[in-house]
Parts: sequence; structure tokens; C-alpha cells
Amino acid sequence: MNRLRILRKNRRLTLKEVAYTVGIAENTLQKYETEKREPKKETWVKLADYYDVPVSYLMGLPDGLVQHINKTQAMTFEELHEAIIQWANDRNMIKQDRLTGLAQLAKVTEELGEISAGVNKNDKEKIEDSLGDILVTLIILAQDLNFDLLDCLNSAYNVIKDRKGKTINGVFVKETDLHK
Repeated sequence: MNRLRILRKNRRLTLKEVAYTVGIAENTLQKYETEKREPKKETWVKLADYYDVPVSYLMGLPDGLVQHINKTQAMTFEELHEAIIQWANDRNMIKQDRLTGLAQLAKVTEELGEISAGVNKNDKEKIEDSLGDILVTLIILAQDLNFDLLDCLNSAYNVIKDRKGKTINGVFVKETDLHK
């Protein structure tokens, strides 16, 4: 669910109330909330003012990411990784306990469902968004469980780099599983 809708629901406001106050059509606001339409820059500002939050928050961008993009226009994977962890820490999402780990695991699963829908519909925009969201949720989950996702990735690569097997219908099957 996008942040426009989350904020509106958390404040127990109707689409009609928000749309009227901000000066946009109710059905337009609904399209923004369902991500069927992207607000113009001026509308992002009006909505951010209405909810008293930064535009970057409404757009789902980590504050550190926004600041860095403004300076360099690009980030390395490691910089993004750190910005995402900082963003999650700023929002008290990482507590390194079982309950928050379970909540974040549910978020990873939700994003996997979204990429499945994107692939099934051949929706390139949805696939790209979902891949990014999956990475964000995995980085936060790993941090919450006290793992470094980059270390996990390195370990996984070291396991698979010399693995032998065969690709069948686009899926790699380990050699040991071919003989079962």
C-alpha cells in the first residue's frame, strides 16, 4: 500500500475529504493511491503539505537516498544498502527481535506476490518496482535478523560459483539433483 493511502487511512480521512482540501478530484486521488497515476510535482508538494510530511517520504524515498541523489545523481549498491538501513532505522523498523523479523518476512512475501503478478502480466514497470521493493525488504529483514545481506550474498556466491549442473527450461538444476 502506498504512503498516500497509509497516511489517509491512519488519520481516518476519506478520499473526499483529502481531495477537497488539497483541491484535486476524488477519483484522481484514488488513482494516486492505487498507483495507476503519478502526481505532478506541484501535487506531491500539496499532498506533503497537507499531511505535514516531506515529499520524499510520500514518494517512498529514503531521506539519505534523496540527499545523496541530489549531490551525485547515482549511488553504488553499497551506498543504497546503507541508505536503506538508515531509512529503516529512522522509522524504528529494525529492532532485531522475532516479531519485527516476522513482520518484515511477511513484507518480503508480499513483494514476491507483486513481482509474480508483474511477470504474469509482462508489466515491465511493475517488475522493476517489485525487484527494487524485494531488495529493500530483504536488506531490512537481514538487518533485523542481525545479518549483513552483502555477506549473505557473498556466501551464496561462493557456494554456487563452481557448482555443476544443467539448465532445464530456464532453471539451473544441480548435478546432484539430476541423478535422483
